[in-house]
Amino acid sequence: MSDPQTPETATPDKASKASGTVFSQANITTGLAVLAVILAGAPYVVPQLQAHLVRNGLLERPTMLVDASQKLSADREAEAAKSTETAIAAHHDSLFNDKADPTLGNGPIKVVEFLDYNCAYCRAANPAITQFLADNPDVTLVVKEYPVVHPPESVALAKYALAAYQSGKYADVHGILLTDDQNLADLPAITTKAGLDLDKVKADAGSEATAEHIKKTVNLGTSLNISGTPTFIVGNSVVAGADIEKLRAAVDAERTRLKKG
Repeated sequence: MSDPQTPETATPDKASKASGTVFSQANITTGLAVLAVILAGAPYVVPQLQAHLVRNGLLERPTMLVDASQKLSADREAEAAKSTETAIAAHHDSLFNDKADPTLGNGPIKVVEFLDYNCAYCRAANPAITQFLADNPDVTLVVKEYPVVHPPESVALAKYALAAYQSGKYADVHGILLTDDQNLADLPAITTKAGLDLDKVKADAGSEATAEHIKKTVNLGTSLNISGTPTFIVGNSVVAGADIEKLRAAVDAERTRLKKG
């Protein structure tokens, strides 16, 4: 995106026309709020003179509101990124090293995915994620069962997936659940198709330990402000949504960081 150019100011009419164009494009409310903050820290100026100075300043440089709005937006993004980085560091072990979380792959680069089997975007992204893992054997996918889309059905599906993990068949069940729309009535057939003991899966899915783990995962996602699925975490980076290119870039950056030690 190119930087906005300052229009000519040879006459008030030209300046007024240019400023009108900018005002129609900028967030005027945000810009004025920024100006108010700037002026609040300045030495006292008679209100009438202050208004005159602001008006003349806008006429001479009508992109001022745009610049102020963009600066405020950049500051907020930087603050949000810093806050996210701090939160990830605070929950590092819970994110990357929880033994109760299913994993796919066995590489040193860990990618955490917050996932819901009722999430259409998660299902749509699964073939690309599967291929991505095949193309990057140095990556381990840590799956956080995050049933927030359609509880309680999402919770039941997550419990069955975790029960399959406890029986050593997670990859099979995980793949089936992400292939098509599934419902609770499908679970016995899915369990049998994966070669699992239905009674054992039911018992593990209904256990207090499984329910507690899902509760802990939901609390973790909430504390990290994860509001949708899929959401990926790589190192200190968050990739929201099924954007494989952004995920690939985040993994490449983490790979480089690990090589540097």
